Amino acid sequence: MRGVLLDTHALYWLVSGTQPLSDEALVAIGESQEAGSLCVSAITAWELSLAIRKPKNAPEIGDVNAGKWFRQAVRETAAKLVSINLNIAVEAANVVAATGQKDPGDCYLMATARVRRIPIISRDRAMQAIAATGYIDIVSC
Repeated sequence: MRGVLLDTHALYWLVSGTQPLSDEALVAIGESQEAGSLCVSAITAWELSLAIRKPKNAPEIGDVNAGKWFRQAVRETAAKLVSINLNIAVEAANVVAATGQKDPGDCYLMATARVRRIPIISRDRAMQAIAATGYIDIVSC
């Protein structure tokens, strides 16, 4: 398998078990783990750091800070951490122009998936709508 990229909520749910993932997503994750090609973007650490500050529906990460939780989650899932490089940064701007997406985290996730040519495991409705146009590939979780 060429790999998959976990959206922030997919990583959180996979590690915390607070929401079940679809069978299709679990198979894609398992195959990617076996192949050493399960990916998590560095932007996910940023998104998680913001999400835990929300007054409602914040992810519960216990008594650790977001960075420590994220590092543990990456290790626990045997994921590869994908840095934001020049190609991904430029492609994130292209995502905005091509799709109208304004969420910076989602733009970087979609850019990462496009540059690496892998699907995103996500339940995000806006990303699913963009995937329906063929711009990105999604495995719904």
